[in-house]
Amino acid sequence: MQILLNLVLSIIIIALIFHLAGIGKVFAVLAGASPGYLLLALLSYLCLNIVMSFRIKKVLQSLGESLALRQILPSNLAGLLASDFTPARSGYFFTAFSLSSKSGIRLDKTMMAIFGPQIFDFLIKASSAGILIFLLMGRAGIGNLLINAAVLAFIFAGIIGAGALVFHPPLLERLSPLRRLPLMPRLFGFIGRMHEHSDKVMAVKWTVVWITLLSWAIKGMEWLFLAKALGIGFFGDFLSDFLFMMVFQGAVTIIQFLPIPTLAGAGASEAGFAAILLSFGVSVESGIAFAFMTRILMIAVDILSLPVIFGYLHTHSLEKSLESLSELRH
Repeated sequence: MQILLNLVLSIIIIALIFHLAGIGKVFAVLAGASPGYLLLALLSYLCLNIVMSFRIKKVLQSLGESLALRQILPSNLAGLLASDFTPARSGYFFTAFSLSSKSGIRLDKTMMAIFGPQIFDFLIKASSAGILIFLLMGRAGIGNLLINAAVLAFIFAGIIGAGALVFHPPLLERLSPLRRLPLMPRLFGFIGRMHEHSDKVMAVKWTVVWITLLSWAIKGMEWLFLAKALGIGFFGDFLSDFLFMMVFQGAVTIIQFLPIPTLAGAGASEAGFAAILLSFGVSVESGIAFAFMTRILMIAVDILSLPVIFGYLHTHSLEKSLESLSELRH
């Protein structure tokens, strides 16, 4: 029932966005997309999946488990497909369920291979959000040297604070009174789970770090190719646009992980896309088209893993699996 309600809300928000932007204008932008750049974006996303699967492989190795990349990749795609249709993208943890079911590896180990590296993903997204805020202030003409310095100091303090929350568990306990605030229980639960797995992940931290940074760059490249496919430009040169896309995707995808009652933040993230890109001279219809294209491309690739999901559900209860995934969000 909850998923059905999330689906209905997602459809309502998306319909409203298309109505406000003009559905004809949005489809005109999509229809004019460059096939060549779309293909490059598609290849980038496939490379990203291979890199993500390799990261899972390295963490499992640190836990004394060995799986070939070809065994991990289908489950990783299946988890991503499930995340495309679940609130806060919690469905990605289906990767762990699938790997455990197929390989016989204990679920706590496969969960660690998924959850552990999110320590570094979390820091990248926090850093990206800070940098994007600074860029938006610059575009809006807000501030002088003193204000800019204060904003930078605030951003770095936020990044350091996020790092301290992840790597220094006692700090989370000291902030426990904040649990009473809206959404805080879920945030505390998320960070708490990262603490549970951090010691094992730290054993291969530098491997996980470079793989995570590589995946961040590949994702930025994927989004840059999608932007170019739709004729969207920002700073006029490839390197600047690429670096911006790394920051932009890292920051904006945070919306998809918030516990918004829609499917993977559908609607909310598209609205966020359009609002932010408008500050960089991108029309509303182009921003919305770009946002939906990022989602469509992922689903187009992830859907290849449907046999993996059907194979899992053939031997496992759908209701219990959904309940398990739902519990991971609380």
